Amino acid sequence: MDFGSRLKQIRESRMLSTTKLSKQSDLSQSFIWRIEAGEKQPTLGTLRKLSQGLGMSLGELLGEELMSEPQSSRIDRIIRNIRKLPTEQIDALDLFISSLTNGHASGEHSLALQAINLNLSEQANFEVELVFSVNVSAIMDHKIPDGTKRNMECFRLFDEGMKEVAVDVILGNTRMHGKQAGRTFFVRPLSRLADGRTYKLYISKFLQANNYQYLKENHTILFSTDEIMDITPFNQALCTSCLSLSLIGSNISSGDENVPVNTDIILGFSNNVITNAVRDNNSQCFSLESSRKQAVEIDVIMAEPHDDSEKQREIVIHPRQALQSSTVYALTISANLQGSNQKQLGMDKIITFSTGVANISSADDQVGLSIA
Repeated sequence: MDFGSRLKQIRESRMLSTTKLSKQSDLSQSFIWRIEAGEKQPTLGTLRKLSQGLGMSLGELLGEELMSEPQSSRIDRIIRNIRKLPTEQIDALDLFISSLTNGHASGEHSLALQAINLNLSEQANFEVELVFSVNVSAIMDHKIPDGTKRNMECFRLFDEGMKEVAVDVILGNTRMHGKQAGRTFFVRPLSRLADGRTYKLYISKFLQANNYQYLKENHTILFSTDEIMDITPFNQALCTSCLSLSLIGSNISSGDENVPVNTDIILGFSNNVITNAVRDNNSQCFSLESSRKQAVEIDVIMAEPHDDSEKQREIVIHPRQALQSSTVYALTISANLQGSNQKQLGMDKIITFSTGVANISSADDQVGLSIA
Protein backbone atom coordinates (compact mmCIF):
# COMPACT_ATOMS: atom_id res chain seq x y z
CA MET A 1 0.00 0.00 0.00
CA ASP A 2 1.36 3.44 -0.94
CA PHE A 3 1.54 6.22 1.65
CA GLY A 4 -1.42 8.18 0.25
CA SER A 5 -3.74 5.17 0.51
CA ARG A 6 -2.42 4.41 4.00
CA LEU A 7 -3.06 8.00 5.14
CA LYS A 8 -6.63 7.91 3.84
CA GLN A 9 -7.25 4.54 5.52
CA ILE A 10 -5.95 5.81 8.87
CA ARG A 11 -7.91 9.07 8.62
CA GLU A 12 -11.17 7.30 7.82
CA SER A 13 -10.61 4.70 10.55
CA ARG A 14 -10.41 7.57 13.04
CA MET A 15 -13.59 9.12 11.63
CA LEU A 16 -11.73 12.28 10.56
CA SER A 17 -12.69 14.39 7.56
CA THR A 18 -9.99 16.08 5.52
CA THR A 19 -11.30 19.37 6.95
CA LYS A 20 -10.80 18.15 10.52
CA LEU A 21 -7.34 16.74 9.80
CA SER A 22 -6.45 20.02 8.08
CA LYS A 23 -7.22 21.93 11.27
CA GLN A 24 -5.42 19.46 13.53
CA SER A 25 -2.28 19.20 11.40
CA ASP A 26 -2.05 22.83 10.19
CA LEU A 27 -2.00 21.65 6.56
CA SER A 28 -4.43 22.73 3.84
CA GLN A 29 -7.33 20.44 3.03
CA SER A 30 -6.38 20.42 -0.66
CA PHE A 31 -2.78 19.44 0.16
CA ILE A 32 -3.99 16.49 2.26
CA TRP A 33 -6.29 15.43 -0.58
CA ARG A 34 -3.37 15.54 -3.04
CA ILE A 35 -1.21 13.41 -0.74
CA GLU A 36 -3.98 10.83 -0.47
CA ALA A 37 -4.41 10.88 -4.26
CA GLY A 38 -0.69 10.23 -4.73
CA GLU A 39 -0.12 13.60 -6.42
CA LYS A 40 2.13 14.94 -3.65
CA GLN A 41 4.86 13.26 -1.62
CA PRO A 42 5.11 14.56 1.96
CA THR A 43 8.31 15.99 3.39
CA LEU A 44 9.55 14.93 6.82
CA GLY A 45 8.09 18.13 8.22
CA THR A 46 4.72 17.31 6.67
CA LEU A 47 4.83 13.76 8.03
CA ARG A 48 5.46 15.17 11.49
CA LYS A 49 2.41 17.47 11.19
CA LEU A 50 0.23 14.61 9.94
CA SER A 51 1.28 12.32 12.79
CA GLN A 52 0.47 15.07 15.31
CA GLY A 53 -2.87 15.75 13.66
CA LEU A 54 -3.76 12.05 13.76
CA GLY A 55 -2.55 11.69 17.35
CA MET A 56 -0.02 8.98 16.58
CA SER A 57 3.72 8.54 16.32
CA LEU A 58 5.60 8.97 13.06
CA GLY A 59 6.45 5.26 13.16
CA GLU A 60 2.77 4.33 13.47
CA LEU A 61 1.90 6.62 10.58
CA LEU A 62 4.55 5.16 8.27
CA GLY A 63 3.78 1.59 9.29
CA GLU A 64 5.84 -1.22 10.77
CA GLU A 65 6.81 -2.57 7.35
CA LEU A 66 8.54 0.65 6.36
CA MET A 67 10.02 1.35 9.79
CA SER A 68 11.39 -2.18 10.16
CA GLU A 69 12.92 -2.34 6.67
CA PRO A 70 16.58 -3.39 6.94
CA GLN A 71 18.98 -0.48 6.55
CA SER A 72 22.71 -0.34 6.09
CA SER A 73 24.82 1.16 8.86
CA ARG A 74 25.43 4.24 6.70
CA ILE A 75 21.68 4.84 6.20
CA ASP A 76 21.08 4.29 9.92
CA ARG A 77 23.69 6.95 10.70
CA ILE A 78 22.11 9.38 8.21
CA ILE A 79 18.67 8.86 9.72
CA ARG A 80 20.00 9.46 13.25
CA ASN A 81 21.64 12.68 12.12
CA ILE A 82 18.50 13.85 10.30
CA ARG A 83 16.48 13.45 13.50
CA LYS A 84 18.79 15.94 15.23
CA LEU A 85 18.16 18.69 12.67
CA PRO A 86 15.68 21.56 13.12
CA THR A 87 12.57 21.50 10.93
CA GLU A 88 13.77 24.09 8.41
CA GLN A 89 16.97 22.14 7.75
CA ILE A 90 15.00 18.92 7.34
CA ASP A 91 12.79 20.63 4.74
CA ALA A 92 15.86 21.93 2.89
CA LEU A 93 17.41 18.47 3.00
CA ASP A 94 14.22 16.97 1.60
CA LEU A 95 14.30 19.39 -1.35
CA PHE A 96 17.95 18.52 -1.99
CA ILE A 97 17.32 14.75 -1.92
CA SER A 98 14.37 15.23 -4.27
CA SER A 99 16.61 17.12 -6.70
CA LEU A 100 19.10 14.24 -6.68
CA THR A 101 16.47 11.57 -7.25
CA ASN A 102 15.06 13.54 -10.16
CA GLY A 103 18.33 13.63 -12.06
CA HIS A 104 19.69 16.92 -10.80
CA ALA A 105 22.91 15.54 -9.37
CA SER A 106 25.93 17.80 -9.11
CA GLY A 107 27.06 19.02 -12.52
CA GLU A 108 24.46 17.04 -14.43
CA HIS A 109 22.22 19.97 -15.35
CA SER A 110 23.18 23.57 -16.04
CA LEU A 111 21.16 26.36 -14.49
CA ALA A 112 18.63 28.08 -16.78
CA LEU A 113 15.60 30.31 -16.48
CA GLN A 114 12.57 28.20 -17.43
CA ALA A 115 9.48 30.34 -16.84
CA ILE A 116 8.44 33.91 -16.08
CA ASN A 117 5.11 34.78 -14.52
CA LEU A 118 3.71 38.28 -14.00
CA ASN A 119 1.42 37.97 -10.99
CA LEU A 120 -1.26 40.66 -11.26
CA SER A 121 -3.90 39.40 -8.85
CA GLU A 122 -3.68 42.68 -6.94
CA GLN A 123 -1.97 45.69 -8.52
CA ALA A 124 -0.57 46.81 -5.17
CA ASN A 125 1.11 43.43 -4.77
CA PHE A 126 2.44 43.05 -8.31
CA GLU A 127 5.35 40.63 -8.49
CA VAL A 128 7.46 38.68 -10.96
CA GLU A 129 7.62 34.91 -10.47
CA LEU A 130 10.81 33.29 -11.82
CA VAL A 131 11.19 29.53 -12.18
CA PHE A 132 14.62 28.00 -12.79
CA SER A 133 15.70 24.56 -13.92
CA VAL A 134 17.42 23.58 -10.65
CA ASN A 135 17.09 24.37 -6.94
CA VAL A 136 18.21 27.97 -6.36
CA SER A 137 16.09 29.12 -3.40
CA ALA A 138 16.74 26.36 -0.86
CA ILE A 139 20.52 26.01 -1.12
CA MET A 140 22.14 23.63 1.38
CA ASP A 141 24.45 25.82 3.47
CA HIS A 142 26.82 22.95 4.21
CA LYS A 143 27.41 22.71 0.43
CA ILE A 144 27.36 26.40 -0.51
CA PRO A 145 27.63 28.63 2.60
CA ASP A 146 25.10 31.50 2.50
CA GLY A 147 24.09 30.32 -0.98
CA THR A 148 20.41 31.23 -0.66
CA LYS A 149 21.21 34.61 0.87
CA ARG A 150 23.64 35.45 -1.93
CA ASN A 151 21.14 34.31 -4.55
CA MET A 152 18.53 36.69 -3.13
CA GLU A 153 20.95 39.55 -3.87
CA CYS A 154 21.13 38.61 -7.57
CA PHE A 155 17.90 40.42 -8.52
CA ARG A 156 17.71 44.18 -9.23
CA LEU A 157 14.86 46.21 -10.71
CA PHE A 158 15.17 49.54 -12.60
CA ASP A 159 12.65 51.96 -14.08
CA GLU A 160 12.83 53.69 -17.50
CA GLY A 161 15.30 56.25 -16.17
CA MET A 162 17.52 53.47 -14.77
CA LYS A 163 16.60 54.48 -11.24
CA GLU A 164 16.68 51.41 -9.01
CA VAL A 165 13.37 50.24 -7.54
CA ALA A 166 13.60 48.55 -4.15
CA VAL A 167 12.33 44.96 -4.17
CA ASP A 168 11.55 42.16 -1.78
CA VAL A 169 12.89 38.77 -2.94
CA ILE A 170 10.71 35.91 -1.67
CA LEU A 171 11.70 32.23 -1.54
CA GLY A 172 9.48 29.79 -3.40
CA ASN A 173 9.22 27.35 -0.50
CA THR A 174 7.51 30.00 1.63
CA ARG A 175 4.63 30.03 -0.87
CA MET A 176 4.26 26.52 -2.25
CA HIS A 177 4.95 22.82 -1.84
CA GLY A 178 6.51 20.36 -4.22
CA LYS A 179 9.43 20.15 -6.60
CA GLN A 180 8.99 23.64 -8.04
CA ALA A 181 9.30 25.38 -4.65
CA GLY A 182 13.10 25.22 -4.49
CA ARG A 183 13.38 26.41 -8.10
CA THR A 184 11.31 29.57 -7.66
CA PHE A 185 11.86 33.16 -6.60
CA PHE A 186 9.24 35.92 -6.37
CA VAL A 187 10.49 39.49 -6.91
CA ARG A 188 8.04 42.02 -5.47
CA PRO A 189 8.56 45.81 -5.90
CA LEU A 190 8.20 47.66 -2.60
CA SER A 191 6.48 50.56 -4.37
CA ARG A 192 3.67 50.47 -6.90
CA LEU A 193 4.78 50.27 -10.54
CA ALA A 194 3.18 52.78 -12.92
CA ASP A 195 0.81 51.45 -15.58
CA GLY A 196 2.19 51.70 -19.11
CA ARG A 197 5.78 52.22 -17.96
CA THR A 198 8.63 49.91 -18.91
CA TYR A 199 10.87 48.28 -16.29
CA LYS A 200 13.99 46.14 -16.41
CA LEU A 201 14.66 43.23 -14.09
CA TYR A 202 18.32 42.15 -13.97
CA ILE A 203 19.36 38.68 -12.84
CA SER A 204 23.06 38.27 -12.11
CA LYS A 205 25.08 35.52 -13.77
CA PHE A 206 26.37 34.70 -10.28
CA LEU A 207 23.05 33.10 -9.33
CA GLN A 208 24.07 29.59 -8.23
CA ALA A 209 22.16 26.34 -8.00
CA ASN A 210 22.43 23.62 -5.40
CA ASN A 211 24.38 21.53 -7.94
CA TYR A 212 27.10 24.23 -8.02
CA GLN A 213 26.13 25.45 -11.52
CA TYR A 214 25.91 29.20 -12.29
CA LEU A 215 23.50 31.04 -14.57
CA LYS A 216 26.54 31.83 -16.79
CA GLU A 217 25.05 34.99 -18.37
CA ASN A 218 23.37 38.08 -16.93
CA HIS A 219 19.66 38.05 -17.81
CA THR A 220 17.46 41.07 -18.49
CA ILE A 221 13.66 40.98 -18.56
CA LEU A 222 11.96 44.03 -20.09
CA PHE A 223 8.33 44.29 -19.02
CA SER A 224 5.37 46.47 -18.16
CA THR A 225 2.78 45.55 -15.53
CA ASP A 226 0.73 43.64 -18.10
CA GLU A 227 3.23 42.27 -20.62
CA ILE A 228 6.75 40.89 -20.99
CA MET A 229 8.35 42.66 -23.95
CA ASP A 230 11.83 41.20 -24.27
CA ILE A 231 14.21 38.72 -22.67
CA THR A 232 18.00 38.81 -22.96
CA PRO A 233 19.70 36.45 -23.77
CA PHE A 234 17.04 35.47 -26.28
CA ASN A 235 15.46 32.09 -25.58
CA GLN A 236 12.80 31.13 -28.10
CA ALA A 237 11.13 28.51 -25.89
CA LEU A 238 11.01 30.88 -22.93
CA CYS A 239 9.82 33.84 -24.99
CA THR A 240 7.04 31.70 -26.46
CA SER A 241 5.78 30.51 -23.10
CA CYS A 242 6.48 33.54 -20.90
CA LEU A 243 3.49 35.18 -19.32
CA SER A 244 2.27 38.26 -21.13
CA LEU A 245 -1.30 37.09 -20.56
CA SER A 246 -2.23 36.89 -16.89
CA LEU A 247 -5.15 36.02 -14.66
CA ILE A 248 -5.91 39.25 -12.81
CA GLY A 249 -9.07 38.39 -10.94
CA SER A 250 -11.78 35.89 -10.11
CA ASN A 251 -15.00 36.04 -8.11
CA ILE A 252 -13.76 32.83 -6.42
CA SER A 253 -10.23 32.89 -5.07
CA SER A 254 -8.12 29.83 -4.45
CA GLY A 255 -8.77 28.68 -0.90
CA ASP A 256 -12.32 30.05 -0.69
CA GLU A 257 -14.70 28.04 1.47
CA ASN A 258 -18.47 27.60 1.58
CA VAL A 259 -18.86 28.58 -2.07
CA PRO A 260 -22.53 28.23 -3.11
CA VAL A 261 -23.13 25.08 -5.15
CA ASN A 262 -24.76 27.01 -8.01
CA THR A 263 -22.11 29.72 -8.44
CA ASP A 264 -20.53 30.55 -11.80
CA ILE A 265 -16.78 31.27 -11.81
CA ILE A 266 -16.02 34.63 -13.43
CA LEU A 267 -12.40 35.01 -14.54
CA GLY A 268 -10.72 38.27 -15.58
CA PHE A 269 -7.57 38.40 -17.72
CA SER A 270 -5.07 41.09 -18.69
CA ASN A 271 -5.80 40.83 -22.43
CA ASN A 272 -8.61 40.13 -24.88
CA VAL A 273 -9.34 36.38 -24.67
CA ILE A 274 -12.54 36.18 -26.75
CA THR A 275 -11.45 37.37 -30.21
CA ASN A 276 -12.06 35.01 -33.15
CA ALA A 277 -8.35 34.25 -33.48
CA VAL A 278 -8.16 32.58 -30.05
CA ARG A 279 -11.78 31.81 -29.23
CA ASP A 280 -11.86 28.13 -30.21
CA ASN A 281 -8.54 27.43 -28.53
CA ASN A 282 -9.58 29.15 -25.30
CA SER A 283 -12.88 27.31 -25.07
CA GLN A 284 -10.87 24.09 -24.59
CA CYS A 285 -8.56 25.47 -21.86
CA PHE A 286 -10.69 24.88 -18.76
CA SER A 287 -11.50 21.82 -16.68
CA LEU A 288 -13.24 21.39 -13.34
CA GLU A 289 -13.03 18.31 -11.14
CA SER A 290 -13.82 17.32 -7.58
CA SER A 291 -11.41 15.97 -5.00
CA ARG A 292 -12.72 12.52 -5.89
CA LYS A 293 -11.34 13.00 -9.42
CA GLN A 294 -14.85 13.32 -10.83
CA ALA A 295 -14.92 15.61 -13.87
CA VAL A 296 -17.63 18.28 -13.88
CA GLU A 297 -19.28 19.22 -17.17
CA ILE A 298 -18.96 22.95 -17.78
CA ASP A 299 -19.90 25.61 -20.29
CA VAL A 300 -17.21 28.15 -21.17
CA ILE A 301 -19.10 31.40 -21.75
CA MET A 302 -17.63 34.38 -23.63
CA ALA A 303 -19.04 37.63 -24.94
CA GLU A 304 -19.39 38.19 -28.68
CA PRO A 305 -15.99 38.28 -30.49
CA HIS A 306 -16.28 41.97 -31.42
CA ASP A 307 -17.38 43.18 -27.97
CA ASP A 308 -15.22 46.20 -27.09
CA SER A 309 -16.20 46.38 -23.42
CA GLU A 310 -14.37 44.89 -20.46
CA LYS A 311 -16.20 41.64 -21.30
CA GLN A 312 -13.48 40.96 -23.90
CA ARG A 313 -11.15 40.11 -21.00
CA GLU A 314 -13.67 37.93 -19.19
CA ILE A 315 -14.55 34.24 -19.35
CA VAL A 316 -17.32 32.65 -17.29
CA ILE A 317 -17.21 28.99 -16.24
CA HIS A 318 -20.71 27.62 -15.76
CA PRO A 319 -21.14 24.12 -14.24
CA ARG A 320 -24.00 22.45 -16.08
CA GLN A 321 -25.30 20.96 -12.83
CA ALA A 322 -25.13 22.21 -9.26
CA LEU A 323 -21.95 21.22 -7.48
CA GLN A 324 -22.01 18.83 -4.54
CA SER A 325 -22.05 20.38 -1.08
CA SER A 326 -19.08 20.10 1.30
CA THR A 327 -16.76 19.12 -1.54
CA VAL A 328 -13.37 20.38 -2.70
CA TYR A 329 -13.11 21.37 -6.36
CA ALA A 330 -10.18 22.40 -8.56
CA LEU A 331 -10.59 24.57 -11.65
CA THR A 332 -7.60 24.22 -13.99
CA ILE A 333 -6.80 26.92 -16.55
CA SER A 334 -4.43 25.58 -19.19
CA ALA A 335 -1.09 27.20 -19.92
CA ASN A 336 -2.24 27.25 -23.57
CA LEU A 337 -4.86 29.95 -22.96
CA GLN A 338 -4.10 32.79 -25.39
CA GLY A 339 -4.60 36.54 -25.54
CA SER A 340 -5.37 38.45 -28.72
CA ASN A 341 -1.62 39.16 -29.03
CA GLN A 342 -1.12 35.37 -29.38
CA LYS A 343 0.85 35.24 -26.11
CA GLN A 344 -0.02 32.31 -23.86
CA LEU A 345 -0.68 32.11 -20.15
CA GLY A 346 2.52 30.04 -20.03
CA MET A 347 1.77 28.12 -16.82
CA ASP A 348 -1.27 26.16 -15.67
CA LYS A 349 -3.34 28.02 -13.08
CA ILE A 350 -5.37 26.10 -10.51
CA ILE A 351 -8.10 27.60 -8.33
CA THR A 352 -9.03 25.25 -5.49
CA PHE A 353 -12.19 25.92 -3.46
CA SER A 354 -14.75 24.08 -1.36
CA THR A 355 -18.52 24.26 -1.41
CA GLY A 356 -20.59 24.81 1.70
CA VAL A 357 -23.13 22.66 3.45
CA ALA A 358 -26.58 23.13 1.97
CA ASN A 359 -28.45 26.06 3.57
CA ILE A 360 -25.52 26.91 5.81
CA SER A 361 -23.56 30.07 5.06
CA SER A 362 -21.12 30.17 7.97
CA ALA A 363 -17.51 29.40 7.12
CA ASP A 364 -15.38 26.67 8.64
CA ASP A 365 -11.74 27.37 9.43
CA GLN A 366 -9.49 26.03 6.74
CA VAL A 367 -6.00 26.77 5.55
CA GLY A 368 -5.92 29.03 2.48
CA LEU A 369 -4.17 28.30 -0.80
CA SER A 370 -2.57 30.39 -3.52
CA ILE A 371 -3.15 30.33 -7.24
CA ALA A 372 -0.64 27.69 -8.66
